Amino acid sequence: MSKKVLIVDDDPAIVRFLTVALTENGYQAVSASDGKEGFEKAEKERPDLLLLDVMMPRRTGFTLFKQLRRDERFKDVPIIMLTAVSSVLEEQDSLSGDTMERPYDALRESLRKTIAEMKTEGEVRPEHFIEKPVDPEQVVAKIRDLIGS
Repeated sequence: MSKKVLIVDDDPAIVRFLTVALTENGYQAVSASDGKEGFEKAEKERPDLLLLDVMMPRRTGFTLFKQLRRDERFKDVPIIMLTAVSSVLEEQDSLSGDTMERPYDALRESLRKTIAEMKTEGEVRPEHFIEKPVDPEQVVAKIRDLIGS
């Protein structure tokens, strides 16, 4: 029986792209379009691994990650976080120039700090972060490392 991967991302193109990559490599792909639906699908489908987008409506990837880790049923399920936040923030910084106060500075700093903490600190953190745009070979290789074929 093939291993099940739950993709939680609000971008339908990313979901389709990852579904094809996973299916072609022998995994069963299940998807959800936001964090709330993602938790419901995790309860129903019991995936072997989750791919979570960081920025989503109705429940961010960070919030869903924390909810999953607090739940005994999911505390040991590997999670890979997908994020375009770092590159978007860098792009926004380069476009904003040298103004005294740039729009959304506080939000950018908060996101940077959260991502940095999740990458390097704490007892519980995602198994891996992958920057968007995703490389399907990189995603499949990391999944294979974490849960096998």
